[in-house]
Amino acid sequence: MPPKILTQISPQLAFMISAIVIAIMGVTMIGFGWVPHLSLILAICVLLGIGLFKGLTFDDMQAQMASGVMRGIGAIYLFFFIGLMVAALMMSGAIPTLMYFGFQLISPEYYYISAFVLTSIIGIALGSSLTTAATLGVAFIGMSNAFDANVAIAAGAVVSGAFFGDKMSPLSDTCTIASSVVGIDLFEHIRNMMYTTVPAWILTVIIFWFFSGQTAGSDLSQVTVLQGQLIESGLVHGYAVLPFVVLVGLAVFRVNAIYTIICTIVAALIITYLHSSPSFGQLGGYLFAGYAPAESLELGEVGGMLSRGGVQSMFFTQAIVILALSLGGLLTALGILPALLSGIKDT
Repeated sequence: MPPKILTQISPQLAFMISAIVIAIMGVTMIGFGWVPHLSLILAICVLLGIGLFKGLTFDDMQAQMASGVMRGIGAIYLFFFIGLMVAALMMSGAIPTLMYFGFQLISPEYYYISAFVLTSIIGIALGSSLTTAATLGVAFIGMSNAFDANVAIAAGAVVSGAFFGDKMSPLSDTCTIASSVVGIDLFEHIRNMMYTTVPAWILTVIIFWFFSGQTAGSDLSQVTVLQGQLIESGLVHGYAVLPFVVLVGLAVFRVNAIYTIICTIVAALIITYLHSSPSFGQLGGYLFAGYAPAESLELGEVGGMLSRGGVQSMFFTQAIVILALSLGGLLTALGILPALLSGIKDT
């Protein structure tokens, strides 16, 4: 028997229940500082109570929650492989090498453009806007004083570049969720976004170009320090960017995202053993818990940037996805989403 779904519910009641759910999540996350998982669980509990009051059985509601999760199961699986790929790209030196050469793009004369372009590149490489902003952002704010640059403009350049990188990165959890929930390939999703994001990126570069020439200093000592820390990590090698070549090449030829990521991981592991020799025990630890340089405490900001990846790093996001999709299935079971759509259609 198919699970029972409530269809006789007014748009007004659906709106009230939706408002209650939004209020619960807003108050608990913003007001009390709860992690999203707890807020989602509390909202699910409230909806389960409403469902029981309306005559639905727990089995019916559970079936709809499971159905909701199945719509995003692709993203949940893909997160495992992304965690593995990030760790592999770190230990192979692909990301550190890209960062090292990226720092050479910094120009005192075009400081704001440099900040924007570099954070865009590192954001794509790391797949995290907040990590990029929290690491490179701090460095650029510090350099702003040395260059006599406007700190507000520099901060805008950092945030803009970091979020562009996160939006367009195949390593980004938000990019992965968006593609999987709507049922298209990850790289197809990225290609489709390019129609709007690339023109926006170019326009942003033009805007920052108008602010060029306002920086007076030429002290690149902080950049030199970051590059020195990358060299000390022992991960910077010209050939280390080959896994990125594999990743981009397979994406261009429209190879399935999972297969592309697996091939990239294999290429990264081969590169890893060209300049280091981790044991299989260490390799398993890196792939699960994330790569962390042995001397990470001595590498300063760079040490924190290089300690990323691993299957474990994906658990937080995967749990949010499962709970959010379960909430969506429950809203469907209670007839809330159909009623809201019906009300919008009638207006």
